[in-house]
Amino acid sequence: MNLGPFTQPARRYRALVGTAALLFLSVAVTACGSAGPDRASTPAGNDGAFPATSDTSVGGAGGSGSGVAPITTAPADPAGGSPQWPQLTWYTAQEYGAAQNDPARVWRRTSDGRWQQVREGRPGNGTAAGQIAVAPDGRRAAWVEASAERLLISDFEGTKQRAIPTHGQQTCAPSWLDSDRVLFGLGREKDWTVVAVNADGTGRKVVATRQASCPTVSAGSIAQFTDRAVRIRGERGTERSITPSVPKGLVIDGVAGISRDGRSLVISTHVPNAGECGCGWRFRTYRVDAASGKATELTPLKRAWSEPNGHGQAVKAMILADGGLVVQVNTATPADDAPAYRLVRYGADGRVQADAAVPAGQPWGGLLG
Repeated sequence: MNLGPFTQPARRYRALVGTAALLFLSVAVTACGSAGPDRASTPAGNDGAFPATSDTSVGGAGGSGSGVAPITTAPADPAGGSPQWPQLTWYTAQEYGAAQNDPARVWRRTSDGRWQQVREGRPGNGTAAGQIAVAPDGRRAAWVEASAERLLISDFEGTKQRAIPTHGQQTCAPSWLDSDRVLFGLGREKDWTVVAVNADGTGRKVVATRQASCPTVSAGSIAQFTDRAVRIRGERGTERSITPSVPKGLVIDGVAGISRDGRSLVISTHVPNAGECGCGWRFRTYRVDAASGKATELTPLKRAWSEPNGHGQAVKAMILADGGLVVQVNTATPADDAPAYRLVRYGADGRVQADAAVPAGQPWGGLLG
């Protein structure tokens, strides 16, 4: 998926330049706002607008180690009435600042609704130009180094680094095809060469050339999109084009997720406005059948998001075996200083079943897997 993707409300985030100035956060800044690392996430409720069982769990702080038993957990979900959630893995980006310099963290959500910290580290540690991509299992990270013109792949702690030279070319933000293989792009706007490589630096392979945009990766599939169409390919498979049956006037602004069997995908769309600032967009999210293009709109978590107020963009989606979904939604607008993520559990019919908070603290991060 994109997440690269953890904040991508506009298409300008698809590429980053290896020689860009160092960012204070490991993710891109939203289209109409500046980065705000000191602002905490404030998850939104569902205002009673649609049936949902609210999960108010939040994560704690502290803990250390790699793959060790968790040190901190959060209160459990209220008992009874909640649909079953899959195991979820969440990445919290490193925070930089004079007052606070917290490491990056990986959390797991248990069956009783608690967030447990399972790993912490400092991948990139201030050297990354743009976002840091974390593997689906949370054990590795990849980023483009700002000054050395290379892609780095390391364990989550930031050690055992492997360097992939980029020879001064512009570079698409890296993404993980799976927990052992990284995808990135080299070249320039409208002419990208997409490359895959193993986490140990071996197995380099050119996947595609002359690509107009940087790729989005989800569940091993590679997607690129225009305003009205999505192209999907596997690393070794053939390409196919999908034209989602969404209302006229909408443009696609992101591919949030693709199912592991490639039969369906989740896209984010919006009604464009003159200034192209996402703070005034109406976001609409659809589940799309890859064979027919049939699109089922997902119910917004809050009724107010049916208006053009810039809230409710789908950033990352997991398509579940039972036909349901878990979607990472930004309850803030692109004009806000930081995202405010919430997880929404959808049924196969696209209706909200429940929503859940993400671990508290540094708001920049995203759903893995």
